[in-house]
Amino acid sequence: MKNHITIRLKTAAAVLMVGALCMAHAQTPIKDVLAQIDPATGKAKDTATEFSVSGVVAAKLALPDQKVLAFVHTPGEPALAVLADAKDGARLLPRNVLKLAGRLGEGPIGAVLVLSPGSLSVMESNKMFASVPVSETLFKDATALAGRYVQLTNVTFAPGKFDVSGKIKVKCAEGSEVTLLLGKAAANRDVPGETTDVFGVIVKSGNEWQLAVARLLPATRKQSQAIAEKRMCLSCHNPDTYQVGPAYRDVAAKYRNDPEAIGKLIAQMENGGTGKWGTNVMIPLKALVPPEEMKTLAHWVYSYRWDALLAE
Repeated sequence: MKNHITIRLKTAAAVLMVGALCMAHAQTPIKDVLAQIDPATGKAKDTATEFSVSGVVAAKLALPDQKVLAFVHTPGEPALAVLADAKDGARLLPRNVLKLAGRLGEGPIGAVLVLSPGSLSVMESNKMFASVPVSETLFKDATALAGRYVQLTNVTFAPGKFDVSGKIKVKCAEGSEVTLLLGKAAANRDVPGETTDVFGVIVKSGNEWQLAVARLLPATRKQSQAIAEKRMCLSCHNPDTYQVGPAYRDVAAKYRNDPEAIGKLIAQMENGGTGKWGTNVMIPLKALVPPEEMKTLAHWVYSYRWDALLAE
């Protein structure tokens, strides 16, 4: 009888332990975590519970204090701000699908999920998701789209460089200004010289609605893409994903710190070759694509460098 009781007690303890582990690893929808943040004050209502969530990184800001602020979302829904140290932050790359855990606490722009060390795992990379087109007037009161991944079109930068503040104001098509937030890797780099479309997450800092930037692309890219289609470039390449040849964003990432990048891209197109991106052969395009079109294509490909720079 005593042995039977002992076995039953051990079994009950094991069941309780399994149940506790299951509860510890249960996933909480991001929207439910966001519900624990007071929309009026931006402060956390529950700082005790450890929440486990999964989602896709929409944007990332590397902060001057070696911390990383990332925005993790279920595509099409508001993002949750996640604060991590530099080590874990290196894996919080835009488009990474991941699982993580943490408790709500204070961050640089309100409540954030403070990442629990060792809780982050990357499940998939380069997960595509759509943006919501918005106009500059939204930033007067962006409550309805707070935390959403959006596209703000046709902005211009004042000539110069990004500074170390991590903020810059851009002028929109109708004349108003919007503040962009960028990671420290953008500091001291030339701002885009052409009209630009900005992709990122809408956040509120103090009393101002701002845009945490994930991507900068020229507003004229459709014309460049039309040339690429006409010259059959897109038979082997895609801006975002590997096909027969590398994605343009990967090519641009390789040359992002190279002052001779445009010349090298043109030379690669002119001469073709193999070995840089695997064994597939790129045919020479010098006799097939006019020089001006080749220059346009090189600048278009290089514009994707911001994906990598803003993720550093």
